[in-house]
Amino acid sequence: MCPTVLSRDRLNPEFERTYSEYRGLMLALANRILQDPALAEDAVSESMVKVLEHWDCLDEPVSPRTRRFVAVVTERTALDLLRRQKRAQILPLEALPEQGSPGPDPDLRLAVREALDRLPEEQRTAVLLALTCGLTARQVAETLGCSPAKAEKLISRGKEKLRKQLREVE
Repeated sequence: MCPTVLSRDRLNPEFERTYSEYRGLMLALANRILQDPALAEDAVSESMVKVLEHWDCLDEPVSPRTRRFVAVVTERTALDLLRRQKRAQILPLEALPEQGSPGPDPDLRLAVREALDRLPEEQRTAVLLALTCGLTARQVAETLGCSPAKAEKLISRGKEKLRKQLREVE
């Protein structure tokens, strides 16, 4: 942690001042994104930890620059929490098919599998990461080690090839 912010017993008064000044803004931003007061509080807490980690980069505890920094950190933290929440959602029991009920059409599943197998490997990987794992183009790019623009092209061209191939099957 930053020694300029933490003393042995308490936080630096300037950091406390920053927290007091921007807490309302942070809660409003987080709640607008998350639509959940408890999650918004979590986002504010995580955001303040991030602000604390970058405390030495800030000039003044209360300034337009600090306000922008706090707002950006809060928005990104809230979006990260929202993404984590969406990934962690579990299907309710009612949404599961009853035992013995047929699953997706086996012929369609086979057609999709074969269409995926015909895609070039890099394109297939990008499409699967985007569609089945819910990754963004930027995350796909990081995973594949390419630029976000290339990842977007791989995903869109792969999806288009899949559509064409599956139309031919019908």
